[in-house]
Amino acid sequence: MTTYISADDLAKLVRDPSKKPKVDYLVVDVRDEDYRGGHIKGSINVPAHEIQQKARSIAEEYKSVPLVIFHCALSQVRGPKSARIYRETVEDTLVTAKSGDPLFDQQVNVLRGGFNSWLYRFKDTEPDLITAYDATVPRDDF
Repeated sequence: MTTYISADDLAKLVRDPSKKPKVDYLVVDVRDEDYRGGHIKGSINVPAHEIQQKARSIAEEYKSVPLVIFHCALSQVRGPKSARIYRETVEDTLVTAKSGDPLFDQQVNVLRGGFNSWLYRFKDTEPDLITAYDATVPRDDF
């Protein structure tokens, strides 16, 4: 089952000075070329077509991060599918993991509405929540 997080709830995390990206939460942007036209502050970019190959290394590198959030442009296909692939990879890893492994408690969410929702919600009111915004880069609206 896919669990979603709203843009407002994610923004609370990003704004919170006591929360650090890649430590307290991880935002995984699975868009392709349009990532360079703007992305969520502190996010990493792993294009959806690379998730299958990179899920295990992401899980290992960020195993202590309690919340991992995936998104694409709209979070209708690539974001949820990437979250599922990542979660299945984590579950496979946990079969042989020792008890107490932080992956047991890691939550995986999908950003409701994707980056497009985030962009239109915050670009004019809180542009510091968006890194490298470039209005000339075409948006991937599918």
